[in-house]
Amino acid sequence: MGPYLIYKKLGFRRRFIHYFLLNLARLIFWFIPYEVHGKENLPHEGVPTILASNHLSHIDSVFTAVAAFPVKRAIRFTGAADFMKKIIFRWTKYELAFPVGRGPVERERFIRKSLTLLENGETVGIYPEGGRSKTGRIRFDKLKVGAGWIAKLAGPQAKVVPVFVYGTNNIIPIGQFFRLNLHTPVRIYFGSPLELTHYYPLPNNVETSKMITREILKGILKERRKCLINLSTSY
Repeated sequence: MGPYLIYKKLGFRRRFIHYFLLNLARLIFWFIPYEVHGKENLPHEGVPTILASNHLSHIDSVFTAVAAFPVKRAIRFTGAADFMKKIIFRWTKYELAFPVGRGPVERERFIRKSLTLLENGETVGIYPEGGRSKTGRIRFDKLKVGAGWIAKLAGPQAKVVPVFVYGTNNIIPIGQFFRLNLHTPVRIYFGSPLELTHYYPLPNNVETSKMITREILKGILKERRKCLINLSTSY
């Protein structure tokens, strides 16, 4: 499985750190205008789940995890390997996330790690764009097929939930990591699990993965429209 161990069971240490950090984040987010929509769409504990989200900021994963709280299992998010090598984030690859490197070998390792977690009934957070959007818009030209591959190989027992995140890029603007704007609103939208049944009989290839990834994107865009409608009616 490569240099980063994926534990088959959620041990006490990981569970303690997970809950400690989430509760700490909840205290911090108390000062931030923060809304969660569609939380009832999240599958129950023990159901393997893929959270596929747009990506605006380094703190997207934290906000999404807090929005899904309380949970009795860790949500493991993907993260860029280069970023997670930094000292202040290095420990997260064992407790809250796992790194994704570049190249075909690393991509295959990423898929195998994700499938291992899903087989263990955990939740995997994936960013189909493969990186943060500098403009705040969904990067259609940057979409990766990894989310589609994982959803296809995991099979119908894994639920795929589209997630739309709004406002996190305003809290920590790109290139200004130590500048916090704590009064900017944040909204997290969890969509209904996607219906992907008609894709599972198809071959396991890039084209099928692209089609599933496009379905995931449609789900994210649907939640985006809900967010924009709510924003337009709140002013």
